[in-house]
Amino acid sequence: MQRCDHVNDCGDGSDELGCTYDTCSSSQFTCSNGACVPAAYTCDGQSDCTDGSDEAESLCVPPQPTCAPQQYMCKSGECVDDSKVCNGQKDCSDNSDEKGCGVNECRNPSVHKCAQLCTDTLTGYYCSCQPGYRLMPDGKACEDLDECSATPAVCSQLCDNTFGSFHCKCAPGYIREPDGRTCRQNSGVAPYLLYSNRYYIRNMTTDGSHLSLVLQGLSNVVALDFDDYEKRLYWLDAGAGRIERMRFDGTGRETLAEDGILGAEGLALDWVARWVKREEPHY
Repeated sequence: MQRCDHVNDCGDGSDELGCTYDTCSSSQFTCSNGACVPAAYTCDGQSDCTDGSDEAESLCVPPQPTCAPQQYMCKSGECVDDSKVCNGQKDCSDNSDEKGCGVNECRNPSVHKCAQLCTDTLTGYYCSCQPGYRLMPDGKACEDLDECSATPAVCSQLCDNTFGSFHCKCAPGYIREPDGRTCRQNSGVAPYLLYSNRYYIRNMTTDGSHLSLVLQGLSNVVALDFDDYEKRLYWLDAGAGRIERMRFDGTGRETLAEDGILGAEGLALDWVARWVKREEPHY
């Protein structure tokens, strides 16, 4: 085993920590791990860098040639104006701009062999797929696209994939909106926001149209939580030094804790195990 040789011999990289490496010369290729190999060794089909970076696809595979808009790419690689395609003259060196002219391959399925859609072009054709499907690497077959997995949040709650499409569903207690994708609760109860201003606790509808007082006469409420299952409100009153709770209708108020509250500034309710957790400041 050797240190500082650009090779992770230890497995955790500790043999390469704190190393100073020489800069590669202009006649050398710098591997991703910092090692130097002769530039002539790149893209020769053999990995000379221990990390294989001298044979990386981004380095060795040339980008596909493209032509400007309104230009046709000859099979031989040149670009000619679209107006010169099928004009009876050889503008491409391989004459590919004049091959297939006047022939609609899409009229004959045995010729185009497209699984779904075929589009005729001046010198040929191309296959495509209907919405909800994607074209396979062979350029002809189509595969169902799983929108539920491929598109994040395509449905607000539940998603069922179908051939060529998908279907959004809602959890019990919710109904689907007209857009077919989002869900809203169907209980008839308007959603509201519970908040504290230290000395009192209020609730307010989400559209701000209604505001009501839940509890007042408090000292310094710094945190609160709500248990929807039991309809209980929990709060931490730092001024009074205690954690309390009561039912949302105002009954059953009780103190849960008075010891160890000093300095607490957060409160969280575990709806499953029915535990109350208080958070202390971290400095």
